[in-house]
Formats: sequence, C-alpha cells, structure tokens
Amino acid sequence: MKALKVPKYLRIENRAVRYALCALFAAIVADGLLTEFLVTGGYGTEMNPLLQSLVGQELFLPIKISGGFLATSFLWIKYNAAPKRVHKVIVVALAVYTAIVYWNLFLYLFVVFTQPI
Repeated sequence: MKALKVPKYLRIENRAVRYALCALFAAIVADGLLTEFLVTGGYGTEMNPLLQSLVGQELFLPIKISGGFLATSFLWIKYNAAPKRVHKVIVVALAVYTAIVYWNLFLYLFVVFTQPI
C-alpha cells in the first residue's frame, strides 16, 4: 500500500511557520470560547460587528472555528508563493490574537475571582 504524498505546493519545510499557523488557529478558537463565555454571562461584548449578533447562538462557535480554519488554510496554501509576506501576516495576526486572548483571559479571571462565594 502506497502512502499519500503531500503535493509540493502545500509543503512547508519551516517547522516554525507550521507551528505558528497551528498556534494562530488555537488562538482564534480560544478567543471564540472566551468570548462566548464572557458575552453570554453578561461580562463583556463582542467587538466584531459581523459576529455581534451571533454571540450566544449555537452558530457562533462553528462560524468562528470555520473562519479560523479557512484563514489558516489560506495562509498555509499561499506560503510557498510569497513566504516573507505570509510570514509577516502570520506573525502580526498571532500577535493580535494573543493580545485579544490575554485580554479575554484577564476579564475571565477578574470575573471568577471577584464573584462572591
């Protein structure tokens, strides 16, 4: 039985870039989970006008996860065509989502530790 081979245009030899793409996807999902908890609990609001009306509904997380998957897949596919440009986009997006996740995590911890028992 022959093993499946990844097409050459989809291969990313740089391990750091592959890990950064996976970390970006994880940050997008973490943002969605924290946002869902904070908004449905009444502790925050969604700042993205496209997703504001979806928070609290059952379609919010699937849409957030699908969007993250599509974005990271697009960056993965385009990496071999323009590696420097795509790498910069990955780093900036990861920095932005890291800041957002830390902000949401700070709010979550603030809510948890300031609630009376």
